[in-house]
Amino acid sequence: MVDDTEIKCFKRKTKISKMSAVKDPLKQSKHHRLIESLFVSMCNSKLFEDITAVNSQDWVMSHYTEEQTFKDWSRSYSVVKNSRSTIYIQPIGSFCEQGHRLLQWLQSYCSAFFHGIKVSVLDTVSVARVGCKVRRNSETSRCQLRATDIIDFLKQGRKPNAICTVAVTMVDLYPRDSWNFVFGLASLTNGVGVFSFARYDDSFNEPPPDKDSIENYDKVVVTDRLLWRACKVMTHEIGHMFGVKHCVYYNCAMNGSNHLQESDRRTEHLCPVCLRKLQ
Repeated sequence: MVDDTEIKCFKRKTKISKMSAVKDPLKQSKHHRLIESLFVSMCNSKLFEDITAVNSQDWVMSHYTEEQTFKDWSRSYSVVKNSRSTIYIQPIGSFCEQGHRLLQWLQSYCSAFFHGIKVSVLDTVSVARVGCKVRRNSETSRCQLRATDIIDFLKQGRKPNAICTVAVTMVDLYPRDSWNFVFGLASLTNGVGVFSFARYDDSFNEPPPDKDSIENYDKVVVTDRLLWRACKVMTHEIGHMFGVKHCVYYNCAMNGSNHLQESDRRTEHLCPVCLRKLQ
């Protein structure tokens, strides 16, 4: 594990700074003070662990992430209008029977995670209908979809009652020609995003089939690990669409991650600071 003295761009937060992060001095009604005291007590709990760094490739070692307190979030995020009541999941590409079962599990998990908000899975759309650019990755030899094209497609078809629309696919993604790949991409101002399960599949690094094509990407084997990874990344990305930035206070579902091993270490739970923003 990396010692604090080695972390050049990150210092762990003190207990005082954590408790301060859940407060809002401008909201002092009896109701707000009661809620605030609850989250302050959570900051004193041993249930929540400090954020950790294991090697120099980890997010906190290589990115400067500005802290976002509850006060910062409440001043910058526009409260969801009552007319916007639903989180939509938009499948893109082929999904076999196991793939559709994965979508059902994701829907159930998100409904529990974002309690009180309706989560709906839309009908699957083909890659051809999306009209996104497709290329073959020079390192993996696997097909990839250009994520920015998918974002444009989602913006055009966003429903009036959508809090956000998140596209999911079993095909790998890339954001621009100069990039090798990206796990996901989002437009927070438009409330749309896309992420791929491809690199969360343990078989991803195996040689692709001789006749590898977009139509072959429905042959996913849904393992416990794939489901766990998919649930974590989906709730993380939707959290961003609620205006929550990467967390620097605790080991939290909203921590950033640079690689799969770091993503696997990230807990599936929200810390008191991030939970305060979504309560």
